[in-house]
Amino acid sequence: MNEIEIDSYQSWAMIEHAPAREQKSQCDLLFLHGMAAGSWVWTDEWLARFTAAGYRCWTMTLPGRERGGTVRSDPRTLDRAMAAAMMHPDPSEFAAAVAAVLPGAPLFDGPDLEDYTDALAQALSSTGRPTVVVGHSLGGAVVQNLLRRGRRPAGTVLVCSAPPYGLWRASLEIAFTNLPLWKALFDFSFFGVAAVDVDVMRRNLFPNGIDEPMFQQLLSRFTDESLAATARTPGFPPFAPLPGAQRDMLIIGASEDRLVPPLDIQLTGFYYATAPQFVQGAGHMPMYEPQSSKRTAEIILDWLPRVHSGG
Repeated sequence: MNEIEIDSYQSWAMIEHAPAREQKSQCDLLFLHGMAAGSWVWTDEWLARFTAAGYRCWTMTLPGRERGGTVRSDPRTLDRAMAAAMMHPDPSEFAAAVAAVLPGAPLFDGPDLEDYTDALAQALSSTGRPTVVVGHSLGGAVVQNLLRRGRRPAGTVLVCSAPPYGLWRASLEIAFTNLPLWKALFDFSFFGVAAVDVDVMRRNLFPNGIDEPMFQQLLSRFTDESLAATARTPGFPPFAPLPGAQRDMLIIGASEDRLVPPLDIQLTGFYYATAPQFVQGAGHMPMYEPQSSKRTAEIILDWLPRVHSGG
């Protein structure tokens, strides 16, 4: 697959995936990842379903912290920070360097949801063609925030996305019905993969199972997520446009999603006056489940011609 990195500035990057045959589609597709992920979360098999259909695809990685990771993703970060800080005689410099790598620091100095939305807006301006955004999980919150600003892509696909009113309801449901998952998500947000019960994450993210090598690869690639961005996802301040019909929006949920439960997908459809579609048996990351990946892609590919024909 032809992949060309066309942009890498302000800490975000975008990669082009050329169509496998002559492009006759009216739009490109831009896939936007969720929490703690990057463009790598979209597998070659997933992207091939769209490039084979004649779509030029783009995968982007949202910006990270200028100071890099914290000890939650790399315990050696603290040693490096302390070594660098020792070079400064000013005690305040020492304290600042060490504090920057502690868990929770990204709440104060990480990119926030507005920074993510700025990056998405720039990415859309870089494609040179009408572009549909496919946002997964946190990526769905980013594209909804773009709509709130009044900027409209050629279309919007929300896949297991944060609902427009935020994740507060889902968080309460998880806390009352699946406390191990709630604790694992909390630990992951603040302390990283090393502090998480990975069996709990595996069971809940992939209810249909996942190959061990692929799961270990995912764990190794998860990054520090900016707490400044995720602090917005409970829904305050609002990140979505006002309620109303969105004729160029497709909402996809997974019937076994334990992070964004089906009720929130139904309520998202009600909010946007758009009937959601569900992938039966799928978990929160359907692109990693062979049958669910195929079905999710089929739903998107079936919808794309209709949205551009006004159907």
